[in-house]
Amino acid sequence: MKQSFSSIRNIILLFVFTSLQSLNAQNSNLGNLLSTTQWDSLFPRRAGTYGVHPQGYTTDFYSFENLNQAVNEMSNYVVEIKRKAGVYGELITVTNTLDNISYIYSDVDVSWYLSEVPNTINNVYFVDFLNTNSEQNNKRELAAFLANISKETTGGWQMPIGGGSEGDYANWGLYFVHEVGYNASTGAGTYSQASSTYPPNPNVGYYGRGPIQLSWNYNYGQFSKFLFNDISVLLDNPDLLQQDGVLAFKSAIWFWMMPQCPKPSCHQVMQGVWLPESGEYAAPKMYLQGFAHTNNIINGGLECRSISSPAFTQKVVLRSELYKHYLGILGFDESEILLEGTDGNTTLCYESANNAMEDYVNCSIGVSVNTENDNQNRSLIFPNPVDQLLEIQQENPIEKIEIVNIFGQIVISNSYNSHQIELNVSQLKTGIYLLNIYSGNSIQSRRIIKS
Repeated sequence: MKQSFSSIRNIILLFVFTSLQSLNAQNSNLGNLLSTTQWDSLFPRRAGTYGVHPQGYTTDFYSFENLNQAVNEMSNYVVEIKRKAGVYGELITVTNTLDNISYIYSDVDVSWYLSEVPNTINNVYFVDFLNTNSEQNNKRELAAFLANISKETTGGWQMPIGGGSEGDYANWGLYFVHEVGYNASTGAGTYSQASSTYPPNPNVGYYGRGPIQLSWNYNYGQFSKFLFNDISVLLDNPDLLQQDGVLAFKSAIWFWMMPQCPKPSCHQVMQGVWLPESGEYAAPKMYLQGFAHTNNIINGGLECRSISSPAFTQKVVLRSELYKHYLGILGFDESEILLEGTDGNTTLCYESANNAMEDYVNCSIGVSVNTENDNQNRSLIFPNPVDQLLEIQQENPIEKIEIVNIFGQIVISNSYNSHQIELNVSQLKTGIYLLNIYSGNSIQSRRIIKS
């Protein structure tokens, strides 16, 4: 006899809660990549720090301190995305590992729960923002993040980037907090789309706010659900994003890290963990890797299509030039920067009507595992983070253990026939790994942190 809809859902929440509650961690890597002095130099005219601000800011809204606080607080979030091949919907669970709270972020209907098609799982660990075991990719991701938030908020008007002119786009990054031309009195009803899931409030507007210029009611509703487990907080009060610098940065990190089916996340494309399947796309550019995908994710519908207007395709060049500018500041030499636009990579999502990107079509992202028996055969894994010896226990015999690094490379692979394993991981470098546990026809996948 099948379990009830509510009991299945409760088991899922319990499993996520118990398996992730020990994973809270702080993300301090931003300070290794960038200093406060560099931040002040990169954004000398950011909101509230330069002259009389046209939007009324008198204090440092986009301070490095606010960014660091946002990064650290967001690092406590883990997202689990469950899919079933051929079955509509994604069951997405959010866990705040600091507060030990889990909740359904995006639910599915009863038929999804009752379907016997095996689950596949993708996990999103917000502690990974600029913080994987590849410092090269972390710097590339930081350059991409800075390029996009600078472009979205710049008060500049001149090229070349980094040329030192008065209106240099780069010198005016993070100048605007909200979209020019809108405010609380003139913006009511803007960027509102009919939605039963994220119904817009007609008394407010969902115009761009924050470093990534979060727009549209469905984005405000999703971010509100993610952070507060309540869609109404930001659907009714979107101005909170332009009143709180930490919250504004959190909105940018959320958008950057969170895949929105069928789009991958900006983090995934910059860390090289998103790869399209052969034959999925007609546009050759979709099979290239690199910065251009962040452009396609953030504003591809306007800037990256074969029918995009010249006014929008100019912004593609601006984003690309900003990206290369920040790469140089982060220590990349000219030959390394050149590789970002060659050898299977691209910084431009549009080069001509015949050489542009298209919409994403497939939700399958990153490492997926068969979790058909994940509730019947839970594994106990400790300590995590681990320094030397990792203990793994479960009810069914463990047949094989694999540890996979961020590049998808298997760094440990051992065969067993035991309910309890003691695995020596002292030889691994500090970082985050995927632990695959094989038992019968099931594979469980857990994240471990090597300290």
